[in-house]
Amino acid sequence: MDMDPSADQPTVQQSLNLPCPSCGSQLTYSARHKKISCSHCGYLEEIDQTNDQVVERSLATAAEQVSAFVPQEVGKKVFDCQNCGARFMVESDQVKVKCGFCGSSNVNLDAYRKQYIQPVGIIPFYVSRDEAEQHFRQWIRRGWFHPNKLRKLAALEDLHGIYIPFWTYDAQTESVWRGEAGYYYYETRMVSINGKMQQQRVQKVRWVFRSGHLNHFFDDVLVVASGGLQQRDLERILPYRLEEVVNFDARLMLGWEAEVYQLEVDRGYQVADQIMDNKIRHMCSAQLGGDTQRNLQISSKKHSQTFKHIVLPVWICSYVFQDKVYHFTINGQTGKVYGQKPLSWIKIAILVLLFVLFILGIYLLRESGIMQ
Repeated sequence: MDMDPSADQPTVQQSLNLPCPSCGSQLTYSARHKKISCSHCGYLEEIDQTNDQVVERSLATAAEQVSAFVPQEVGKKVFDCQNCGARFMVESDQVKVKCGFCGSSNVNLDAYRKQYIQPVGIIPFYVSRDEAEQHFRQWIRRGWFHPNKLRKLAALEDLHGIYIPFWTYDAQTESVWRGEAGYYYYETRMVSINGKMQQQRVQKVRWVFRSGHLNHFFDDVLVVASGGLQQRDLERILPYRLEEVVNFDARLMLGWEAEVYQLEVDRGYQVADQIMDNKIRHMCSAQLGGDTQRNLQISSKKHSQTFKHIVLPVWICSYVFQDKVYHFTINGQTGKVYGQKPLSWIKIAILVLLFVLFILGIYLLRESGIMQ
């Protein structure tokens, strides 16, 4: 029986590495130029702006196929550097690989191929490293309730431009709702204040029962599929201009970090489903109307669900202030920032004290009869 001599040998990972056609140096994607570029000779190459591959797929079909899919085992594999030919061991799910022999950055294409669903679209980085640092400096200076020293002493520690995996979901929804809308009105009555009878307006509510229907199409509900970035972190830096998604091109990842999805498409839809339900409730509440509401009940059906797998740019950052690390994220397309900042409890205490003194002053004036 013939044996394959390579059967016990590690599989060679497929990679992408582009030499500059002008000088032979390594090409990378430049967020500053928004083009594929060579830092050695200045060569620039336009990126492909087409999006004909960015199409919706049936969620039901994909979820059924994913349930039967057995992913490749994650482990060490041999990586073949396309720049110098060196071979070395890497993790099979590692997207960005830097060659220790020639220093070139390679995109490990097999990291994506080991996942059942491949990305169809990408938004390249529009915010460069210099711009990300500038956004940080502007953001760290905003806000009154933070220590004054924060503006000068906060030291930017880590700054990583990472392509993060996302799911987008579409769905047609039909909802039936019922509830009571309350409308405020006021009556005047006589009450005793400090021994004197005075008129006082009393707020009351008139309740009106209502019901109705809501038909709504959800387009591109965005769910993060990362193993490290949480949905609540993502929502703080939305929106992305998803109309600018172009066909997935691994060349746009050259020189950047990237991650393959960790959240499966069916589990991602559970997150999207909750997002849709929350928005449906808000829209039904708007239809119900009134100054206040009670007993709002909603029954919804969703159908024609579809999805896309895309990758989007995010700057993941941290900074140090007084020996403590704080984290923040930057939308790599729009530059929108969200993060953590230390609070100045002295400033907060001063504000609370001023508020208490203000209330106390009004009370004393009323007691003295100066304010009626």
